[in-house]
Amino acid sequence: MMFQQEPGYSHPLLPNLLFDLSRQKQRQLLSAFWIVALSLIGYELFWAKTDSSLSNIGAALITASALLPGYLWCSGQAQGMPIFPFFALTYIWTYGLPLVINHPKVLTYTPENRLFAALTTSGFLLIGTWIWFRFVKTPSPLPPVYRALDERKGEGFFMTMLAAAVLFNVAANGGWLPLSGGILGTIRNAVLGLTALASFVLAYRMGSQELSKQQSRLFIILLVSYMTTSALRLLLIGASSTFLISTIAFVIGRKKVPVLPIIIMLICLSFLHYGKSDMRAKYWNEAAMPRLQPWDYPAWYSEWVGYSIEYFGKQEEELPESEEKESFLVRSSVIQMLLLAQSKSPETVPYLHGRTYAILPQVVIPRVLNPSKIRTTEGTHILSVHYGLQTYEQTFTTSISWGLLAESYGNFGVFGCAGLAVVLGWAYGKVTRWSLNAPILSAQSLFSVIMMTFALQTEWTAGVYVAALYQTSIVLGGIVFVLMRSYSTMDLPMMAYRR
Repeated sequence: MMFQQEPGYSHPLLPNLLFDLSRQKQRQLLSAFWIVALSLIGYELFWAKTDSSLSNIGAALITASALLPGYLWCSGQAQGMPIFPFFALTYIWTYGLPLVINHPKVLTYTPENRLFAALTTSGFLLIGTWIWFRFVKTPSPLPPVYRALDERKGEGFFMTMLAAAVLFNVAANGGWLPLSGGILGTIRNAVLGLTALASFVLAYRMGSQELSKQQSRLFIILLVSYMTTSALRLLLIGASSTFLISTIAFVIGRKKVPVLPIIIMLICLSFLHYGKSDMRAKYWNEAAMPRLQPWDYPAWYSEWVGYSIEYFGKQEEELPESEEKESFLVRSSVIQMLLLAQSKSPETVPYLHGRTYAILPQVVIPRVLNPSKIRTTEGTHILSVHYGLQTYEQTFTTSISWGLLAESYGNFGVFGCAGLAVVLGWAYGKVTRWSLNAPILSAQSLFSVIMMTFALQTEWTAGVYVAALYQTSIVLGGIVFVLMRSYSTMDLPMMAYRR
């Protein structure tokens, strides 16, 4: 059974009905799901032109497997925060579609290699889905006690945190912070986690119309300011992730998709993407990025926009081959790393046998306690050096994205991929079940928001994932013990039961 709020009543302990959809909304959601699913699979099977039908079949297998958790959630068979469904969706553009867009690196492998990679990815997703579904197919019992933020205090706290994140970006970009790289990186990770929490909670409450007009305007201003100051470092992933998590929360709260804002943001991010390479070539070759003061922002973005306009003004033959193919799908793809590992291991390059996982205890130790601490990206660099993509010295200036699945294969082959599926299916399922029936401002729900944010990071290896999760969890733990108070479920207001 599920609790349902009485009209007009608000309570800090009110169970979280984010995903309690009416039958009409459920039908609408399923209709949209089937349109997207059939369009994607139809494109991969019949429209996309490839050098082998095995690529088309492989892409369709991955897409179908990635969409299965979403179907279970949209149809109401799976409950709670859709952490695993969104995690699975990322495999469509990182593993599925790159097989049918003539990705230059993917084409260097045989059709049989690509099909094997597709079967590995599909099997990984299906195993993970089966584990996750066991946790979320039935509602969980109410715990005797919750720790949660008061709604009014929660809104004020997260508005303040979002404003602090903007100020941190401004200060870091301007070189105002007298902090070393390690300490600055730790603070940056904490800010990232708090920003994800603040964006999700405030976007959800704006979607469910629980913020006043003034609060909604302030939130939008802060959100745009954070994305603007975050992208100044020529890294669009932070702005993209923040917008994505905010959009997800708004859609859940409003039960409708804000089509126009999504189109505008996609156009802006895509446009900036095409000028990013020229900006990086000019400024990333310096000893350090230039310090950007607030009054420098207009000139900086004007130059960036100028490079994007210049890109579109070039004739096709004027573009370098690498630049011609710098599409979103090419840049976001990581299936080529799985193909690399599968083509070389274990015949020519031995498996790592857990070397990138053995460093996990070291990455969670704060640098202030261990000044010689290894880099959180050390696992990524171990893979790149092991497979001959870089020397160790080169890893200090350039990092190559691998992702969790390719890392698991590089360590233990297909058994590593199956093990990763079990671990992630269990973790995302357990966290989802833990947050079922929990208030949006409870410790359970906020932790599940963090997990969903990290589930969208497609390029991380285990070391980066664990380090970021640990640092963000420490911050959330401070919020739980300092700002939250305990509520007994015996204090719940009168509510109507319904099935």
